[in-house]
Amino acid sequence: MKKLILSAVVACLSTGASSFAGPESKEIMQQAPPPCEWYRAHEWDLDLWGTLAFAGNTGFNDFKNASEFDGPNVPEGSGNPPGASDPNEHIDIGPYHSDRFLDKDNAWGGGVDVKYFFSKYWGLGLQGFVVDANNNSAGGAVGTLTIRYPIGCSRFAPYGWAGGGVAAGGTHSTWFFNEIHKVHFNRGVVSEREFRHPDTNIQNKHAEALGQFGAGMEVRITPRVGVMTDFAWNVLSGPDNNFGMLRFGATLSY
Repeated sequence: MKKLILSAVVACLSTGASSFAGPESKEIMQQAPPPCEWYRAHEWDLDLWGTLAFAGNTGFNDFKNASEFDGPNVPEGSGNPPGASDPNEHIDIGPYHSDRFLDKDNAWGGGVDVKYFFSKYWGLGLQGFVVDANNNSAGGAVGTLTIRYPIGCSRFAPYGWAGGGVAAGGTHSTWFFNEIHKVHFNRGVVSEREFRHPDTNIQNKHAEALGQFGAGMEVRITPRVGVMTDFAWNVLSGPDNNFGMLRFGATLSY
């Protein structure tokens, strides 16, 4: 009889302890915060983006109404008189556009970035881009150091970067004054035609050093896919060639 009573008491205590501990343990597990996996260390990022590039030194130079003796490169009295041995002229009267790389105010283009993040906060990468410069394509390749700062456990991560590389292509266009004479020696009469025309086929054939820095924001849709937008400023051979890029695109992370 004593054994039966003792067994019943032990069973009741075990049931009560189980009932007391079970809900509390379950509640504690439910309150555990989820891990922050939107941005990770040791991840590869591939950015595919389009861009609107714009010249830092904007403005077209209009020499259409200039006389043959106007312009920075035309010396006074350089015109050919009627009947001269070389009656035709082809004179550089100044740049077609103030920018000497894009050769126009705005240009569309695109590019790609490949980056490896050694931690959640910094990574090294390589960038390549192409833009539609005036009458010729221009492009560059840049090595980058990126610093990003994910905001808590959210999807948002502002970032900034700086880098250096090379750029090539683009155009360097010039206005020319043209004068064509037709000499009629038997009548002593000269017919003359004058006109101005931009030569936009002068291509920049040599690669030049390029510096780049910028900042932007990335938003992850999933831990592997996101969208990005940023602004980059490119420094290329002096203020006449500097240009900005407003970039927007997608990020694939692995």
